[in-house]
Amino acid sequence: MWINTLLLTFVFVLIQLGIGLSILAIVPLELIKRSRLTKLQFVVLGYAIGASAVGILLGFCSVLIDDIWLHLAIMVALSAFGLAWTWPAWSPRTGDAGNILLWCLLSLPIALATWWWTFGAFSQFPYSDIGADVHWMKTAQEYADSGVINPYASQSYVDLRSALAGVLSGALGLDLLYFGWTYRFVSILCFLLAFYAFAEGLYAEPIRRWITFLFAAAGNGVGLLTNGSLALAGSVVFLGVLFANAGRDAKEEIPAGSVALLTLSAATSLLTAFMLNNNALVLVLLTVGLLLLRILGKGHPRESILFVGCGWPAMLLLAHRGSYLFIPTVLAAWLSYLLILREMSRRPAKSLRILRALSVVLPLIVCGIVATIVAMRLGYLPSANANVVFSHITGLVLGKTIESGEELFLGTGPQVAVIELGRAIGPLFAVCIAMAMAWWWIDRASTPLGTAATPVQTERMSKLLWSWTIGCSLAVAVLSGFPFLYRTTMIVLVLLTVTATEAFCQLLVDPSPASFRRRATAAITVTLLAAGLALAVYAFTWRPDLPAARYQDFLRPAEIAGAVLLVALVPMALIRSRWIHVGALATIMGLGIGLDRAGIAGMSKSYSYGPLPGGATAITHYNASDLDAARWLHGNLRKGILLSDPYTLGMIQALTGAPAAYTFSNLDTVNEATARPVRAVLSAIVERDDGARRLADACASIRPVLQEINQETSFQMYRADALSGILRPVRPPKTPETDEPEAAPPKTPKATEETDRELIQSVLGSGQDTWQLVAVINPRAIGWIDLGAGQRLSYFPPTEPLDPGLIKSLRAGPFQALFANNQTAIVRIPCER
Repeated sequence: MWINTLLLTFVFVLIQLGIGLSILAIVPLELIKRSRLTKLQFVVLGYAIGASAVGILLGFCSVLIDDIWLHLAIMVALSAFGLAWTWPAWSPRTGDAGNILLWCLLSLPIALATWWWTFGAFSQFPYSDIGADVHWMKTAQEYADSGVINPYASQSYVDLRSALAGVLSGALGLDLLYFGWTYRFVSILCFLLAFYAFAEGLYAEPIRRWITFLFAAAGNGVGLLTNGSLALAGSVVFLGVLFANAGRDAKEEIPAGSVALLTLSAATSLLTAFMLNNNALVLVLLTVGLLLLRILGKGHPRESILFVGCGWPAMLLLAHRGSYLFIPTVLAAWLSYLLILREMSRRPAKSLRILRALSVVLPLIVCGIVATIVAMRLGYLPSANANVVFSHITGLVLGKTIESGEELFLGTGPQVAVIELGRAIGPLFAVCIAMAMAWWWIDRASTPLGTAATPVQTERMSKLLWSWTIGCSLAVAVLSGFPFLYRTTMIVLVLLTVTATEAFCQLLVDPSPASFRRRATAAITVTLLAAGLALAVYAFTWRPDLPAARYQDFLRPAEIAGAVLLVALVPMALIRSRWIHVGALATIMGLGIGLDRAGIAGMSKSYSYGPLPGGATAITHYNASDLDAARWLHGNLRKGILLSDPYTLGMIQALTGAPAAYTFSNLDTVNEATARPVRAVLSAIVERDDGARRLADACASIRPVLQEINQETSFQMYRADALSGILRPVRPPKTPETDEPEAAPPKTPKATEETDRELIQSVLGSGQDTWQLVAVINPRAIGWIDLGAGQRLSYFPPTEPLDPGLIKSLRAGPFQALFANNQTAIVRIPCER
C-alpha cells in the first residue's frame, strides 16, 4: 500500500505541475525567456497555477461529465501536453547536473528531518492530527464515492488536495490516510524548491545562493503545503523574481519605467481579482491575459514585465485570499530595497546613519513588545485590548468587526502574534542574528561612514541593512496583534535569512581566509547556544507537571544526537581549507537553527493541543473505536446526515465523506445558535426516560437545524445549482438587516409535531431518495452536551467506554441503534415517520 501511495503521490504532483504548464504554454517561449525567470522559478509558477487550477477544472468536469475515469483521463492528457510543450522552458541542461545533485544531497536529509519533527515523531499510523485536514479529506472522499465535486465545500478557495486526491482515490484507489503521510514529505520538498528559487533570484553568486538556501531550508518550520502556505511560498519566490527583473546585481541599471509598470500591473491584478470575487473567473482572466500576450507577439518590449506583474499575483490570489496581504508586503519590501540601494549608492552615503539608528531601535521595540506581552501574561501588567481600534480597520477592509467567538477574533491579539512569531523564529536564530549585526557594526566602526565603496560592496551592504530593517519592521507590525498579520511570518523569516547570509558572508567568508579567531568565536558560540538550549530546555523538562513536558519526549533522541553532531563539527570549522571551514560553519549555523526550531515545536505543542494525556503515544483526536465506526458508516450507510459534537463530526466526515447537519470552520468556533439545538438533540438521545417524549424533543430540536441546512450538505443530497456553486463569490455579500418578524400564533403540541414532521420529510426526501438522520454517540459527544461557555473538550480521544446500560437503552428505545462498539454508538433519528 505504501509503494502504491508513493507512486500516486508522485503522479499527483506531476499532474498539478503539468496542468499549470499547459496554461503557461499559451505564452510564447520567447516571452518566458525575456521575463528573466529561471527554469526553477518557471516550474514553481507552473506548479502553483496548476495546483489551484486543477480543482476548478475538475469541478467543471464533474458537472458536465458523469465518469470519474474520464475526469482523470482529461487531467492526464492536459498535464502531458503542458509538460511536453513547455519542455524547452523547464528542462534541465547538462551544466545543471551539479546544482541538482547538490540540491538533492542537501534537501533530502533536511526534508526528512523536518518531516520528522513537524509530523512523523508525533504520529503513529493510522493515528495522526487530521484536524486541519477534515475539509479536504471530506470533499475528496465524497468526490471519490459520487464522481461529483461539491462546489459548496470550498470556502474562499479550492483546496489543493481535495479534487485531485479524490479522483485518484475514486479511479485508482488512493488511500487518503496513507496519502496524508506521503504528501507531507513532498510538501517540504516543494518548500525547499521555493527557497532555492528565491535564492536564485536574489543572488548571482553561487556561495551566497547556497548559504541562503541552507539557512532557509534548515529554518523552515512549515511541514504541509496548503493553500495558505503555497501562497506564502509563492510570495517568497515572487520577491526573488522581482529582484531578478529589476536589478539584483549592483552592475545592472534599474529602469524606473519597469519598476513603475511592474508595480502598477501587480496592483491592477489585485484590484481586478477583488472586483471579480471568484476564483474560477480569476483563472479565466489569467488565461485570457496570457492569450493576449501571445497575440501581442514580440513587438512590445514591456510584455515580459506585464507577464511577471500580472501572472504571479493572479497565481497567488488563486491559491489563497491571504495574498491580498502577501503581495503588497512583498512589493513594499522590494521597493524599499530599491530605495535603500539608491541612497547607499550616493557619495557620501548619508542614509547609513539613519539605517544604523533603525537597526538598533527596531530590535529594541520588538524586545519591548515581547517583554510587555510576557509581563501581561504573567499578571505583572494589566491586559490591553486594541480590538476596538482594529475593528475600525477590519470593518472598512473586511466588512466585519472583531467579535468574541468568531474566527476573526481567534487571529487577533499581541499574545497570539508573540506565540506564532516566537515559535517560527526561535531564540537561537534571534540571538545569533542580533549578535551578528552588532559584530558587523563594530567592524564598520573602523571605517568612516560614507567613505567610498565598490558597487559590489554597496549592493551587499544594502541587502544586509535592507533585510534587517524591513524584517524587524514587519515583525513590529505582526506583534501589533492585528488579525492574521502573523501569517506573514514566512516573509519575515526569509528577510532575516538574507540578513543571516550577508552577515555570515561579510564576517566569515569575504575576508579570505577568515581569521582563526573569527572562525573559533562563531563556531563555539553557536554550538554552545544550540547545545545548551537542546540539552537544558528542549530535551529535558524543568518540571514534570508543565503542559509541554511529555511532548519533549518525542524529540529527545533527535535533540541529543543533534547536539553531539554540533560539537563534532566544531573542529572542522577550524581547518585552514576555505571550502571545508566555510561549509562547516554554515552547517553548524543551519543545524543549530534546525535544532532550535524542532525544540520550540515540541514545547509549543501544548499551545495547540493542551497537555498530553497519560498513555497517549501520538497527537490524534481519534482512536480505533472511531475508525471502526467510520468504516462501518462508509460501507453501510451512504445516505446518512451526521450529527455529533464537532470533534467527532469532523473526523467521521473526513473518513466517510458523509454530509453533516451543520458546519464549522474550527473545532472551537461552532456558532452557539447552531450548537444549542444540536446539544438538545444529543441530550434527548442519551436520556433514559420516556422514549416517545425524547423522540419528540429531538425532532423539535432538529427542526431549526434542518431549516438552515448548509449549502454543502444540500448539494450533496440534491445535486442542484452546481454552476452557481462554482461561480459563487469568494466574499459573500452582506446580509441586509431586517426587522424581526412578527411572532406566529402559538400552536398546539399536536400541530407543532405535525409541522416538524412535514418539514423534516420535505428536507430528507422520500422513496429511494430518502436521507436518514444519524447521530454518532461517544463519551466525547456526551461531554460536549454539558460544555459551558468558553470551555473546550480535550483534543485527544476519550479512553473511557460507553456505559453498557446506555447502549442497551438505545437499542430498546425509539432511536434505532445501527452500530455499537465499546466506545461508539450510531443511532438513527426516525423523525420523518
